Amino acid sequence: MRTAVCSGGGGLQRRFRLVLLSCACAIPVGAAPGPPAPPGEVNALILELGAEVFAVRDGADRKLLELGKDVLPALLEAARSSDSPEIRVRSRTLVAKIRSRVLRSEFELMGRQDDNELDVEKAMWVIALFLDPDLDREVLTGKLDAMAAAVRKRIGRKVKPADLPPEKAMTALVTALRDDFGLAGDRATYQHPDNSSTHRVILRRKGLPIALSEIAVAVAGRLDLPVVGLGIPGRYMIKYDGARGPAAPDREDVIINPFEGWRRMTVAELSRNVGGFDPDEHLVKCPPRETILRMMRNMENHALVTGREDLVEAIRGCYELVDPDRLRFR
Repeated sequence: MRTAVCSGGGGLQRRFRLVLLSCACAIPVGAAPGPPAPPGEVNALILELGAEVFAVRDGADRKLLELGKDVLPALLEAARSSDSPEIRVRSRTLVAKIRSRVLRSEFELMGRQDDNELDVEKAMWVIALFLDPDLDREVLTGKLDAMAAAVRKRIGRKVKPADLPPEKAMTALVTALRDDFGLAGDRATYQHPDNSSTHRVILRRKGLPIALSEIAVAVAGRLDLPVVGLGIPGRYMIKYDGARGPAAPDREDVIINPFEGWRRMTVAELSRNVGGFDPDEHLVKCPPRETILRMMRNMENHALVTGREDLVEAIRGCYELVDPDRLRFR
């Protein structure tokens, strides 16, 4: 390998991002990794990536790939600081392949699960890996936990959230997400892939309707509030499911439109303004697999608009993993 190939710069970063994303859903998972290798063994294998003999380099490459994500920190360090151009390039390539296996395994697991087993919150983390492959799930979980704590504070420590009247519960939820965390619809840069990454939406405090809505659903779930996502045509909203709320004379649903200022909507308003709206169909919880596919489709469409062919290819390669029955093409 030439040293010039390994020099810093945007071109090199784009090249290796392409390697990562284009193979993200095309590498077989293979056998489950064994116990973590000792650091000394890992470092020795990394040094062998720069050996003069091809068989040694190739053998080290295969062994590191088999060790999986546990060797990522060492490979990332080698990719940054090794004196050997060969080691730097091979380390970067291995990082891309290992990340790809992790991503593929998560989508394959979703594909094997029934709809009622799917965890949309976990899927939001997996989708975020397309843009941030090193994102720990705990980072996203922690941000959602903090939001739930803010809602809990507004409700009051001595009050059980699920016992609140639906309107009061939703007021606390909406006020915390809108005012405390500044979450809002992104109209200015709507067609940007960042808007479909829950992690980046929280950091940027703006995003697509479905991302804002499912953040609210995840936060509400931590408080045992019966809030669900609604796959309304051309939109995505949330509602407090009144039928699952505390016993009261009025069990009316509370429908909220997060993208448009978290304002409350009525069925009459939706019927007037949303083409093809059917209360019987669109005011029930959106099926988890459909929600996940919709998030992926949004990121794909916006990657296409912004010229991210690498991201488009990666996402398209994963649809059939999460949806073996090809729901998205029906």
